[in-house]
Amino acid sequence: MRAPFRLLCLGAVLVGCSGITVVAPRPELRRVAPDDVPLPPFEPVAEGAESMNSEYCLESCTAEKARFAEFAKQIQELQKLQSGNRGQSVQRGFHGKAHGCLYGTVEPLPDRDPRSKFGVFAEGKGPYKAWIRFSNGVGWTQPDDELDARGMAVKLLGVDGARPLNDEMQTQDFLMTNSPTPVGRNAEEFMKFAFANERGRLSGYWFAATHIRTGAPALMRTDPIDSAANAQYWAGGAFHLGAHQAVKYTAKPCEGSVPRPKGPRTDPDYLRKDLNAAAKAGLCFTFYAQFQADPKTTPIEHASREWPEDVAPPVPIATIRMPAQDLADPARDAFCEKLSYSPWHGIYAHQPMGHINRARRYVYEASRQGRAGGFEPHGYEGFDAPPQTPTK
Repeated sequence: MRAPFRLLCLGAVLVGCSGITVVAPRPELRRVAPDDVPLPPFEPVAEGAESMNSEYCLESCTAEKARFAEFAKQIQELQKLQSGNRGQSVQRGFHGKAHGCLYGTVEPLPDRDPRSKFGVFAEGKGPYKAWIRFSNGVGWTQPDDELDARGMAVKLLGVDGARPLNDEMQTQDFLMTNSPTPVGRNAEEFMKFAFANERGRLSGYWFAATHIRTGAPALMRTDPIDSAANAQYWAGGAFHLGAHQAVKYTAKPCEGSVPRPKGPRTDPDYLRKDLNAAAKAGLCFTFYAQFQADPKTTPIEHASREWPEDVAPPVPIATIRMPAQDLADPARDAFCEKLSYSPWHGIYAHQPMGHINRARRYVYEASRQGRAGGFEPHGYEGFDAPPQTPTK
């Protein structure tokens, strides 16, 4: 479905797209422009709302925000549980163990699709300095060969523009994991899984068994990986690209990248050591956008439903380059630990969409406070400087 048709569908009053009855008209939706501030979710939810190319509140927007406040409390409870049960320091609620942070650049492709030229990918924008953090999925430290998701979080620096949050003023974050979908249809299911997973692997398996369609697809992709540098990563939920269209993001190694050799998994930190070896030669990823095609096969308010590539093909829009660098530096580890990532760090043109993403606005901030962390860099902070030769 192309954008003009999409906007007409959003304003449909009697019969929606493909004959599906939708909610009452919201005339302002027909006037949405690429540079507008994104519109809020629909309220109240009406029959057939999920069939629409838009967001809608769960129950009501007031009730939804109250639940998000509860989630914020729950994530801090979870952080304490994870810490106390394992005798570890309080870490991020999710993606607690970093394999390494690399500095690099994000460069919009010169011949990128015109539909992508909004926000940080607008004409004349970039390249941007960036920090890229590779990590595990759970909120505690465990051996790298355990069943777990893997993450790649990209922080662009020097980004100007109006933004929904005021806790940072010059970054744009893109958070991805090595699964096309998150666990759970929405944040309600995801938080239930988080606590089930904390109780042990059997509880996590039981969640998957009782959530075949919304939990199992993502959990089936948690097998150990050979290298964080070889994996493909997806943003999971939907995002605005301009106020008028929805996309999902994915990143995968650049064409021509040399695959990492398979090594033994006996070392509990083998992914970190492999990433350090890969970083010494430099890394490259291509960043893609999947444009929403239609409301049924590429929904927004159903996070566990994958957007098929034959329906919404990935369109290359930028290159993530990480030059040769050495990660074996305790100062780099300390810097990496302080970094704060959130899908809500950024400008309106890339505002997150969907229930699970709206919840992350509150959960990520509560997690940051729970671990007393958070740092927004302004550059490479000296880590790009060549090593100094000692003088006598």
